[in-house]
Amino acid sequence: MLRITQSRSAADAKSYYTEALSRDDYYSEGQERIGQWMGRGADRLGLEGQVDRESFIALVDNLHPRNGRRLTVRDRIDRTVGYDFSFHVPKSISVVHALTKDERIVSAFQDSVRETMAEMEAEMTTRVRGRGRDANRHTGEMAWSEFVHLTARPVDGEPDPHLHMHCYVFNATWDQTEQRWKAGQFRHLKRDAPYFEAVYHQRLAQRLMGLGYGINRSREGWEITGIPESARVKFSRRTTEIDRLASAKGITDPVLKGELGARTRSRKAKALSAGELRERWSSRLTDHEREAIDRVHGNTEHAASAEPLTPQAAVEHALGQSFATNSVLSKRQLLRSAIR
Repeated sequence: MLRITQSRSAADAKSYYTEALSRDDYYSEGQERIGQWMGRGADRLGLEGQVDRESFIALVDNLHPRNGRRLTVRDRIDRTVGYDFSFHVPKSISVVHALTKDERIVSAFQDSVRETMAEMEAEMTTRVRGRGRDANRHTGEMAWSEFVHLTARPVDGEPDPHLHMHCYVFNATWDQTEQRWKAGQFRHLKRDAPYFEAVYHQRLAQRLMGLGYGINRSREGWEITGIPESARVKFSRRTTEIDRLASAKGITDPVLKGELGARTRSRKAKALSAGELRERWSSRLTDHEREAIDRVHGNTEHAASAEPLTPQAAVEHALGQSFATNSVLSKRQLLRSAIR
């Protein structure tokens, strides 16, 4: 899943950074994840490597992180500070990684997200106004901070495995023609989010198949072959909790559900080490479920996936399915269907 959320509050953005670095996620035993600066815009600002609090806060306050000067001309109190691009993996991937510590999965996920973010960055524009003009100019630059998390929000003081990434994109892009930083235009990226989501999932699925994992596609999406549904359900308590709250309030829209989730967050009762979490997760599983996960991980060199479709067959399928319910489609709506 890919969700793009607009951020208008500087206070919320600063809180987001503080929370992002306080999560008890890890690369391996005893090692926390570190946020990274990404994007051509970050390079232009002189930002690289580990995300630091001072530079993040400066950008939130619309200041250049190196010289402290105002970054973009418009500096309204209610200005859009940035956008949170959040990428999520199918639950079976989080379960396999959490129980087997196969770090190749995290690398495949991170590479897939970075390629997709770079594709979106290449389409960044800024608005051009004045002298009777009201158009968009291509810039191709964004600056964002990348945070990888391995757990979901806690339920009853304990999180479930949930591999996901937050890319916080600041609302600033370099206009080469005018030689200055300006606010970016994100509307087209939000509009095409379903397409970029499909591209991201295809990249991730291809990488996992390259690692030897089997892929099971369905109408709703896809999962790693061989992981029992019962195991996926056991580690989806946060989703179940949000669905329960949404049902009680009569909420069915996915966007509103996401907002409901953001308003009902809870924190861990205490910090748990990677080893402690893994022991607790393993204790929830039956012997059959644990054996199935071990078998999937142990057989990655021999796993077989479905025979791949040719591009032509995928497009023909998309044409038949899409125009059965729509009389007009954008190119990217068609491509999304073909990729899926």
